[in-house]
Amino acid sequence: MSIISRTLAIVLMMLIFAGNVFAGEEEQPKKLSDYQTLLKPLLKRVMSFDSAAVDFKALRLSYAETADYNPYGEDKVKKSEMFEALRNKEYEKAAAAAQAVLEKKFVDIEAHLVCSIAFREMKNVEKYAFHNFVMKGLVDSILNSGDGKTPETAFIVIETGEEYALLGMTGFEVVRQSLIKSNEHSYDKMETKHRKTGETAVFFFNVDIPFNWLNKQFKK
Repeated sequence: MSIISRTLAIVLMMLIFAGNVFAGEEEQPKKLSDYQTLLKPLLKRVMSFDSAAVDFKALRLSYAETADYNPYGEDKVKKSEMFEALRNKEYEKAAAAAQAVLEKKFVDIEAHLVCSIAFREMKNVEKYAFHNFVMKGLVDSILNSGDGKTPETAFIVIETGEEYALLGMTGFEVVRQSLIKSNEHSYDKMETKHRKTGETAVFFFNVDIPFNWLNKQFKK
């Protein structure tokens, strides 16, 4: 999906969906290699809607340690299908496509967002609340990793999709993206513009995790 298409899709969703993504979260360190160990109790705890009981940051980082992790291999077909269905207000189809994405990658923010919108429109309060809570928890775990104002305080992401999801939810669209190196780390520099106020801002994202994964693939 192109930058423009992804931005338009997120903007459309934000026009439909209103919510505060800045709820607080306490971080509890976990072993990064135990994604399944973290996921199972999370699915039970998340129903209590207690953000302090769920370590979304550890869940995201541990997923990046699994064999299924591929930051450059997202299911573009299902992603396009869920966005298109949402635009057409085909909510059952949108939810089905998004859930297919989540079956393979539970930490996909955009898929949870689509599910939350679709289930809200279908008046399924329980499923809406579930996906909305998880979406906010995943986003907050990125927001709590830094302030994004400098490379040293960059937001930590496990893939570029998280960058676009976060920026879209905070009202910014990408004008220019560039890769920079600083102190042996890799960063995406996102020059953005707020879609309502016209405010311009620059955000930095630490992309060491996807870049380290890519380097490992080249060495195989």
